[in-house]
Amino acid sequence: MTGNAGMRTVAIVPAAGVGARMGQDKALLDLGGVTAIERIVTTCHTAGVDEVIVVRRTDAAPIPDHLDALVVTTSGEGEMADSLRLAYLKVPRDAEAVLVFPVDHALVEADTVLALRAKLLRDDSAMALPLYRGKPGHPIAMTRTVFAEIDRDGALLSDVVRRDQDRVSVVATANPWVRADMDHPEDLRAARCALTGEPWNAVAQMYRHRSHRSFESGELPQAQIERLVDAARHASTSSFTQAYSVIAVRDPAIKADCARLCAGQQQINEAPVFFAICADLHKIAVACGKQGTAVQAQSLELSLQATIDAALLGQNLQLAGEAEGLGGCMIGAARNHPIEIAERLGLPKHCIVIFGMTMGVPKDDPIPRGRMPLQGVLHWDRYDEECIDDVLQAADDGMRAWAKQTNAERGGYAGRPVNETKGWAERMARMWGGDSQYAKAREVLADELTQLGFGLGS
Repeated sequence: MTGNAGMRTVAIVPAAGVGARMGQDKALLDLGGVTAIERIVTTCHTAGVDEVIVVRRTDAAPIPDHLDALVVTTSGEGEMADSLRLAYLKVPRDAEAVLVFPVDHALVEADTVLALRAKLLRDDSAMALPLYRGKPGHPIAMTRTVFAEIDRDGALLSDVVRRDQDRVSVVATANPWVRADMDHPEDLRAARCALTGEPWNAVAQMYRHRSHRSFESGELPQAQIERLVDAARHASTSSFTQAYSVIAVRDPAIKADCARLCAGQQQINEAPVFFAICADLHKIAVACGKQGTAVQAQSLELSLQATIDAALLGQNLQLAGEAEGLGGCMIGAARNHPIEIAERLGLPKHCIVIFGMTMGVPKDDPIPRGRMPLQGVLHWDRYDEECIDDVLQAADDGMRAWAKQTNAERGGYAGRPVNETKGWAERMARMWGGDSQYAKAREVLADELTQLGFGLGS
């Protein structure tokens, strides 16, 4: 296959390193169900590269044998310069351009390779490299004559790039992976997240949030659950306390019990996983005991820290799931029977379920509710109490508009028609006013939490 007419191109993929910092062979990293080397070879051929040369160590595991690539081996330590000089001996005589494509940059797409090759032709450049946010990256395309300098002069690739800036052209790209090396396990986690993620940045994803209460059948892979919770636990934490735990409930019988204890919510049974988000002082209690002291579990401040820590983790977890195309719903009813749910989940003393969360591939498509006007949330320098009447009116109007649209387009909410006359203020007064059933249902919550060793005192 030949891409740009008149420019036969060979890609060289240095993949002879031991991957010491990564802890495994980078070429064989699993990236979305295929290895890194498979992604690169496919990308090169998709972009019209005529031949791919992969440099491997003599003792390295074999790459997939179906790949359309020439493998050359080296007994060296995997230095890029040595790999490039070895590969130079295998470059066909009729090749006019060489693309150096390190295995670290396996997530670079074919459009970048196409743009680099086109740059060599269109601008009569000797070298072309991608630029992300003003900084250069890989892969690097160059004429055969320039590439020969690595072999002839014993130069490093970086030396060749810097030798004569006039012969170097750049191609701006929005792909951060031209810059991002996969050197450490966290780089691999980021790469896998990028492959499974929705095409939205974090802020756009926040605007798109909706609570989903119905899910497709099928399990979530354990590796995905681990990845999402791993990402979520990097939320901010007060004084590095990390006073949280997550129970990922997949067992149908345990989920059924959790559903019963959470007001019989069917979504818990239907979701492939129910997360119990816990404020956890148990680890701190154990740590204190090892140091010859006792945790101040009665401290209101410590209880608040643990609750806030858990809430931050929970929000991160939901956002992480949504970024990978999943949906979820936070379950406050997990506080309906805190003692019973703690017993069912085997929670130790000083550990309570603050809220639950269902998660899975969403089957429903709820109308977004929006939020009250920003003016009611964002105040400048001092709280602006004068705006509250207007804010409440707008919140009422928004709630009624949502109810009308939900009834018309979805036949109601959670299987029931929504009252189109009630505004936000009336709903809040019913929920939390003087006759609040919510408040009455949890009149003993403080006593229950105290029994669980989670004090709400001074």
